[in-house]
Amino acid sequence: MMLPMIAGLMVTTISTGFLASKTGRYKWMPIASMIVISLGLWLLSTLTVDTPLWVLMSYLFVVGAGIGLCMQILVLIVQNSFPDSYVGTATASNNFFREIGASSGGAIVGAIFTARLTDLFAERMPGGGTVGDTNSLTPSAVNDMPDEIRDIVVGAYNDALTPVFATLIPMLLAGLLLAIFLKEVPLRASHDESGEVGAHLHDTDIAYSHTEATAALRAQPATGDDGAPNGKA
Repeated sequence: MMLPMIAGLMVTTISTGFLASKTGRYKWMPIASMIVISLGLWLLSTLTVDTPLWVLMSYLFVVGAGIGLCMQILVLIVQNSFPDSYVGTATASNNFFREIGASSGGAIVGAIFTARLTDLFAERMPGGGTVGDTNSLTPSAVNDMPDEIRDIVVGAYNDALTPVFATLIPMLLAGLLLAIFLKEVPLRASHDESGEVGAHLHDTDIAYSHTEATAALRAQPATGDDGAPNGKA
């Protein structure tokens, strides 16, 4: 069921890489990514228990396509904004903060979902009862429940999960605002343009030193075989 999201991610990741190298324009990609992911999350927030699987998988494709629009381009933006001597540090920092965001974001989303699910079970279960450890509720375990309990569990899961998707949309809008202010630096044609400048300056220094040496030699009076000046300069 997750394959459509992976397919959407692959399509846009490959496409954005090709377009960035072909046109040199990439600022629009993170902006489009935030918009498409927000759209996908809004669609996921409208899911119900009766939503067909193909609809759910199409929503996942939209989310994957949005992620793919910026997944690799953000790395390119970081690497293109620093000289070669800092690319390793910049790339590592980018990966570090990405992992921090993924870890903290996953923890926050999981906490919100679990808290809502627990509250819904307490409200809807007969006599305010529970179903035990929510982590042990596998599809087969839910299917073996009595119809009344199964409907409560399935409905609680849906109603606890779908609002979480909508909760993430403001974060995407904040990312959209930041993406708008990204500075589009032209893609470098070489590994390190600063190295080219340094080489040019080095060649200039050599040429200047050669000119000075030539002028100094010409300024010295010419001498004959006996070391006496012969009047030629």
